[in-house]
Amino acid sequence: MMRRWHLILGLGALMGATVTYIALQGGAVAQERTTVALTPQERATLASLESALMRIAEAVQPTVVHIRATRRVATLPRDEEMQEFLFEFGRGRIQIPRPRVEGQGSGVIIRSDGYIITNDHVVDGATDVEVTFHDGTKAKGEVLRAPSADIAVIKVNRRNLPAALLGDSSSVKPGQIVFAIGSPFGLENTLTMGVISAVGRREVIPGAGRTRFYPDLIQTDAAINSGNSGGPLVNSRGEVIGINTAIATGNFLGGNVGIGFAIPINRVKTIVQQLLEKGTYQRGYLGVEPTDVPAEMKEELKVEQGVLIRSVDRDTPAYRAGIQAGDIITEVDGTPVRNETHFRELIGDKEPGTKVKLKVLREGKPLNLEATLEVHPEDAKDASRTRAERSDADTSTLDRLGITVGEVPPALQRELGDGQGAYVRSVDSDSPAAGELEAGDVIVAVNNAPVRTAADLERALSRVPSGRTVQMRVLRTLEGRVREALVMFEMP
Repeated sequence: MMRRWHLILGLGALMGATVTYIALQGGAVAQERTTVALTPQERATLASLESALMRIAEAVQPTVVHIRATRRVATLPRDEEMQEFLFEFGRGRIQIPRPRVEGQGSGVIIRSDGYIITNDHVVDGATDVEVTFHDGTKAKGEVLRAPSADIAVIKVNRRNLPAALLGDSSSVKPGQIVFAIGSPFGLENTLTMGVISAVGRREVIPGAGRTRFYPDLIQTDAAINSGNSGGPLVNSRGEVIGINTAIATGNFLGGNVGIGFAIPINRVKTIVQQLLEKGTYQRGYLGVEPTDVPAEMKEELKVEQGVLIRSVDRDTPAYRAGIQAGDIITEVDGTPVRNETHFRELIGDKEPGTKVKLKVLREGKPLNLEATLEVHPEDAKDASRTRAERSDADTSTLDRLGITVGEVPPALQRELGDGQGAYVRSVDSDSPAAGELEAGDVIVAVNNAPVRTAADLERALSRVPSGRTVQMRVLRTLEGRVREALVMFEMP
């Protein structure tokens, strides 16, 4: 990135030198300025347009945030011989940092009491999520995820935040002016402008450890790049009509080529409502593969709309309800089915366990069937994975603190004389304890509770509520002398 900026600046300097050279060769002392001959009406029109664009930016940008997601990967191997060597070589002050991967994205505030929308792929696998607001302040966030829909809600402990106005994506049409706002390549509060290029795009997009199906995307040529994910796509009234999600790129750098995609905000509203009400997102599941009815079949059967069922999975609600491959479903609970996308929405938006009435056309004859929807298998799997992640997070206090501990190395045991305590192997640079606790410290007490082993430390820390101050007594070797020190930090 630094080289890229140097290239641009260097090119600008070269162009400036060239212009100066030409001017000197011509013997000119001052360059004559050329202005475009605009009529007063044209100037007023342009001024009015600029003013409108600036007001949109001023209204919406404060609602957009930058998101930094930290993912922890596997710890490097640490055996006792290596710890012994590190202690003897650096008196316990050398550490092998635990590998971390940091991702970034954008988000938009939807409620003044601290609720923010972003893409799930921005926070997927994150152990720590940090939100930076328009005024530069930061806050840690907790996440509710809908992985199959690629939407997540981040909750931060803030009040009186500026919230964006959510629009109606059903009225979006090609040609409308739109703005993409976010943090491309970490450049916060970036605004780009374009138009709606198309609606109803269907894409299957791999990435972030899974492949996601997007049945109904908005396409735009407003510049969207890495880091824009999760930010808003805004119309000319300042209303959010989509969440920027993906780009099509024709070069190996992955940059913008004028083809970007956003999830329609109406779809997002449905997902967010379920996340906030239930803490999870689960689609209704029928167990069929639908497709649009071919034009010749519509003409032959005199069917104006509906979906053709290409296959039915066994042991599913559709199979038990008697739906067969080749059936045409024309209505769901009295609502006419327009096309495949609409059918998926009608089924997916209903809660698992709901009974749905289906109007079916089979070999030209109408049928009325009823099916009880189940949880979509993908959502059931995601819910199970999320519960496991939460369980791990709940039991791994040391992991949340970003510290690793072990037994006191034999060399240090000889120096201390008793070997009791928890030996600090590493402290993450962004840990709440960073700057206080150090690798090589031996923790002997937490809030006056004695610590003899790493298990004692885990139990003592688990009793400290989030936000409370932790007091640790540690033994620290400085210049060959062992000292007892008190360290304090806030529990995350």
